[in-house]
Amino acid sequence: MFSGPNELLKAARDAAGMTQAQVAECANAQVEAATSKPGAMDADYVGKLERGIHRWPNRDYRRALREVLQAASDADLGFFNPRSRIVTVVRSRQSESGGDDVERKAFLRVLAGSVAGMVLSDPLSEFAARATSANAGRRIGTSEVQQIRQMARMFANQDHLYGGGLSAQGVLTHLSTASDLLEGRFASEAVRQHLFSAVADLADTAGGMCFDAGTHQHAERCFRFAVGCATEAGDWALRAKALSGLANLSVHRSHQDDSLHDDSTRKARQDHALSFAELALVRADRLTPVVRSVMHTRHARALGIAHPGREAECFTALDVAARCFTQRDGDEPPWIAYYDEPHLARDSGRALLGLALNGGNYSQAQDHLAAAVAQFPSGYTRGKVLAIANLATLTMARDDPMHAVTLGSQAVTAASSVRSDRVLDALRQLRNAGRQYGRVPAVHELNQQIAQLLQAVAL
Repeated sequence: MFSGPNELLKAARDAAGMTQAQVAECANAQVEAATSKPGAMDADYVGKLERGIHRWPNRDYRRALREVLQAASDADLGFFNPRSRIVTVVRSRQSESGGDDVERKAFLRVLAGSVAGMVLSDPLSEFAARATSANAGRRIGTSEVQQIRQMARMFANQDHLYGGGLSAQGVLTHLSTASDLLEGRFASEAVRQHLFSAVADLADTAGGMCFDAGTHQHAERCFRFAVGCATEAGDWALRAKALSGLANLSVHRSHQDDSLHDDSTRKARQDHALSFAELALVRADRLTPVVRSVMHTRHARALGIAHPGREAECFTALDVAARCFTQRDGDEPPWIAYYDEPHLARDSGRALLGLALNGGNYSQAQDHLAAAVAQFPSGYTRGKVLAIANLATLTMARDDPMHAVTLGSQAVTAASSVRSDRVLDALRQLRNAGRQYGRVPAVHELNQQIAQLLQAVAL
């Protein structure tokens, strides 16, 4: 029987950027949501799980911990039933080797396995096979780093222009291959750090594309992988970007929970969004002005949807974002080079959208979104369609259905060239907002156009 620390659980918690107490708190909330009875986990209990004192929590606790740490199976968190005759424990070559960096290598094992699992059915077995792959001893230099960075930019450009729907599976395949290189030999420590940063960049891009394609579990695993790689590389900007991706994903999923009237799950998603957004701002002094600006817009959005009564904090976060943006000096990471005034206006408007649709002041949200639509650069079709659809929804909800129809028609026309689940979701929101004007012929026709588009995509 296996005895010793549960390195997989600790690595999963580290990848999530959570303390033992935070894991316990979130898991207890999941238990209560699922069973209507509060969980009783605390930091000490999670610590015992990580030390291997307990290897098989009860079913509700395992389910809650899988949800909080976004694990696909109990085995991904190192859980197994000691009494089961069918348990097979696979120890990695890293664990057998011992040494001071066993914990770090176990952490990377979880990260690499999570990516491989999106293409293959058994991530742990696949990772074990990787130990003897050709890349395990391959010497890695700057050319590999440059290729991965170029690949990330290529996929990001495709995503901006056409959405993630057509390319999500392709970027996952490339990410799995790139993650193999993390097992190679490096020309220098600097090359090693640069490779982890490049893979983090590609993983974050993959997360965004999977998010846009509607494959949310893959998106979350990619974002978490990006956080881990960026942390290993000491790349604070990419770490923040990936955490903000997790925040945005949680916001989106909370909206889906809202449509299903699942209050407890929605609240948990909203709390996760705020936690991820605030983690992204840890050591904000190490972020460049534009990256800081983006992180504050993500924080504002999480505040705007998660916590009624925190409207003032939402506006304050947007003020900080605007100030940070004015401090830009051109010395920014290449992956944020696209971010300009229209993108900031779009993100600010979307941050205020939830407040505006729920009785808050809508004029600022409307002004930001209108400015974004008017100035959005070419080559960013998906982003502009989202801004138009959001503005149309807000306009429809604020009693100007005819102008909303004009905007909505533009969004439907532009959406025909984009494969984006997020765009389709924005159009669904517009259709829902227009139902109160179902007797207005122009609104009825717009809703029919949206329905036809949704049906065509579903075929």
